[in-house]
Order: sequence, then C-alpha cells, then structure tokens
Amino acid sequence: MKHIQVILLFFCAAFHLSAQRKSEWQPTGEWPFANQKFMPATVYTGFFSLKKTVVPCNIHLGNQALWYVQNDTLMEANPGTVVRVEFKDSTVYVPVTTSLMGKVVREDTLNGKLARVIHVVEVDQNEVDRRWRSANEMTTGMLQGGGFLSSLASGVADANAGIREEEQPIPLNHTFYFLYNNELFEANDKNILKHINQSRRKEYRIFTRSAEILSENESSIMKIWDKFFVNY
Repeated sequence: MKHIQVILLFFCAAFHLSAQRKSEWQPTGEWPFANQKFMPATVYTGFFSLKKTVVPCNIHLGNQALWYVQNDTLMEANPGTVVRVEFKDSTVYVPVTTSLMGKVVREDTLNGKLARVIHVVEVDQNEVDRRWRSANEMTTGMLQGGGFLSSLASGVADANAGIREEEQPIPLNHTFYFLYNNELFEANDKNILKHINQSRRKEYRIFTRSAEILSENESSIMKIWDKFFVNY
C-alpha cells in the first residue's frame, strides 16, 4: 500500500509542477535564467575605465554569469568584468563576487555611503541531484519488485515519457547580501550581529524569534534592514 501511495504522490507532484508552469513561469533545467526571455539592458564593464553597452541580456542561474546577444550570437560575459547591469524595467544586477550576480532589491544612502540589499538566486544543485537519485531509486525498486509494482513502474515511465526533466521547474537557493559601510557580507545571523551596535544584539535575537524571520525570505530580510540598519 505504501508503494501505491508513493506513486500517487509522484503523479500529484508531476501534475502540480505542470499546472504551476502553465500559470506562472519559473526557471527550468532547460532555461535556467533569471528572466523568461532576453531583454535589453545597459551593461557596464571594465576594470580601469567603464564601457557602456546596450544589448539583450539575461542572468544564467546555473553558472551565475551574464549572457547576452551580439550579432545574433549568444555570448557569455567574462567573469569579473561586469560592473553593473541595468535592465529596461529598472531591475539592476551587480556582482557579489567574481562568480555571483545579484539583483539589487533596495538601495539607500546610510551614513553618507551607498548601502544595498542584494538578492542572489542560484540553482540548488544538491536538490537537483537528490531528486534524480530519489526518482531513479524508486523506479529501480519497483521494477525489482516484479508483478504489480513492475507494471506500475512501467506505467510511471509511460506517463512521463512526454515530460522532459529539463522542462520542469528547478529548485533554487535564495541568499541575501548587505552592502553597508563599504562592506559586503551575507545577511546571516553571525554577520548581522557583527555589524550592528552591540547594545542592540539582544534586541535583534528577540526580534528574529518573535517576527519569525526567515533568512531566505525577502520580506524578512527587509524587516531586518529597516529596523537595524536604516534605523540604526
């Protein structure tokens, strides 16, 4: 009976993903980009002098690189050369490291200096691998069971024959960074406690518990930013 329940859950999950893809676009294994399509953007590159170029762009969530179209050819920007990407819809991406690109979700001037909250979205490769192993182990186990389970395994394979794994929404990791007082750091408890006034550390711990703050949630991160950095 447990095997049957697993199979039903498998079908439900597949249906949910299919319905979700129809109602709202998400990055997939076949299209692991931040945007559904390439859009015009102003790209600033260079080490000693900035070069400004306007080209259709997108952010690849797998290798965290800027991809752009030039002369009808898809190109990948060299790591570390991109300083800023400004899309036509006012979305701005900046490098967090030479191998990470993040979207600026808030920009302030604090203590007379530029301050930012940056959101980095990456493909969760560990979860991708785990899903593949789990699905493979389930099908293998059913086939080895013989009889009814083997028939069900064949049914699962037939039902998913037209569903390509690359077309399914991919699991993502969401990480936030703060740029504050010319320091860029990941917005986790350890780093935040190092950068706020010592007298407010107890207040921060109480606040994050009572407000149910989640480190991967943008709304939660913005509450921390407003309460402990903007209102410093």
